[in-house]
Amino acid sequence: MHYIFIGGAPRTGTTLLNSLLCRDATTNPLIAEASYLAYLVSTYSRGKRVLRVEGNAYFDDLQDYANFSRPWLMAFLEKTAQRYPQAQNLVLKSPELTKYFPDLFELVPQAQFLMALRDPCDAIVSLMDVRDKLKQTRDNPTLVKILERGDVKALAELFCDYYRPCQRYKDAQFWQQTRYVRYEGLVQHPQAALRQLEAFTRLHLSQMNLHQPWRTELDFAQLPQRYRPWWSTPLYGHGVSSASVGRYRQVLSPEQVALIRQVCQPLGLFDE
Repeated sequence: MHYIFIGGAPRTGTTLLNSLLCRDATTNPLIAEASYLAYLVSTYSRGKRVLRVEGNAYFDDLQDYANFSRPWLMAFLEKTAQRYPQAQNLVLKSPELTKYFPDLFELVPQAQFLMALRDPCDAIVSLMDVRDKLKQTRDNPTLVKILERGDVKALAELFCDYYRPCQRYKDAQFWQQTRYVRYEGLVQHPQAALRQLEAFTRLHLSQMNLHQPWRTELDFAQLPQRYRPWWSTPLYGHGVSSASVGRYRQVLSPEQVALIRQVCQPLGLFDE
């Protein structure tokens, strides 16, 4: 089984990217976010920090700890793959997983990783758009408070936090198996972007119909409003669209834009 993991900060196009890869007949269909996988890998990551304090009380060293941890993570991946027996490539996505891509690489070193990027100003505006739906879920009250007070500096810092762990990870093999995917390029020049993704993943992507409905098992319309995902927007499921590129100019003040760019500039990932 070939594993492809998709991450990126919220509102950067991770679901769109996931949906495009999952149109290949050799993959699983678009399924719910891999939140449980993110929990598993975060536990492994936290355990490494604890191990430095506890010494050799439980494990010989970090490699011994990784060897112990790998089977229970692989058991989840194999269990998931069994649910889609036609799939030769398992494509899983979670923004929260992005922070733990280096840890996931340690446990699944044969995997590939894709990180969605988007102009942080547009990503933050998109996050503002779903504030009320997020509030209804009663999840992440800290983020809701930041959104309610319109603290764009805090939102920009939160945005950057998703990418910093990977940027600090200097393993050459990890970066050979990792690609950034710009949202703007994906929606404005989709055929070129898909050819690049095809070359990297070896999936069959470049000849797909970009306007066809997503290949998914999810039907949010059947869920009560309280349980519908807060991140779903009118663009969800309707193919590739560049309608939201640059929309921040209609929402943010020049001062807010300058502040967001100042916070995100040290990452060196975004055009000025």
